[in-house]
Amino acid sequence: MSTSYPSPLTPGRTIGRLYDEVERLGGAIRTRELHALGWSRAGISHLLARRQLIRARSGWFVRPGTARAVIHAVRVGGQLSGAHALAAHGIWCLRDATLHVRVPLNACQMRTATNPRLRLSQHPDARIAVHWTGVRAPEVGPRPVVAPLLDALHDYAKVAPRDMLLATVGDVIHQHLADRAALLSRFGISEWEGVDGVCESGTETLFFVRMLRMGLHPWRQVAYPGIGRVDFQFGSHLVVEVDGATFHDTAAQFARDRAKDALLAQRGVRVLRFSHDQVVTEWSNVAETMRAVTAVAAPLGSTRFDTP
Repeated sequence: MSTSYPSPLTPGRTIGRLYDEVERLGGAIRTRELHALGWSRAGISHLLARRQLIRARSGWFVRPGTARAVIHAVRVGGQLSGAHALAAHGIWCLRDATLHVRVPLNACQMRTATNPRLRLSQHPDARIAVHWTGVRAPEVGPRPVVAPLLDALHDYAKVAPRDMLLATVGDVIHQHLADRAALLSRFGISEWEGVDGVCESGTETLFFVRMLRMGLHPWRQVAYPGIGRVDFQFGSHLVVEVDGATFHDTAAQFARDRAKDALLAQRGVRVLRFSHDQVVTEWSNVAETMRAVTAVAAPLGSTRFDTP
């Protein structure tokens, strides 16, 4: 037999107001904060029964639609950090299967990601990486469930391969979300590594820094009147386009790309296209292709010009 609850909603206590408060607090709300808003135990039970609120762990709740990784981080006892948090901020990064959780100095009774009854100390999980902040969590006020951008980037830098970190930092700079000089200093990135925010995606930055390492120095974002911009140009007759997203080709985009290639071919320019997956996971093939095409005409990698 199902249990029914009388509706606890009143003109001053609405779902909209509750969700606004959850967002103000950073994405999660505690039992005592619900009580302060006027929600009784019966009212909270009503919200849970109707799936208008989700219990992440004892005394902590999130709203429906919250990303699973965020719920798992709250359940562990901290903030979502690392790659998952960077993705939530809209930053290009290399995803991994590990749940990175940033926890305060006074964190205790951490739980497993999938079962709030099991203590993490008694049930270690290699899929969870805990990052201690060294500072205590505030007793009141907002506690974002997703780590701030620079904190998430700091934790990501601990585990990401060097090239991937450079690509991610490049995307942060491109989106003007942090000061370039400060980022380069913080993560020990040299000027010669090519991280300056000119590339329009992390995938492009990854391609560029690897080209520099191979001794090739392409121009970036070169404009062709009547055609548009190209990602990279080597010498005067080779263009490389790199897809910035994992899933790039829609029918319309495919048609636009091929029309652009045809116009470039009319000017005697050869076009190579590499997908996100090729650059990220099949780099050896991309590198061999670039060595082959630049070796055919050695000046491709070194010729300088002002206008295509």
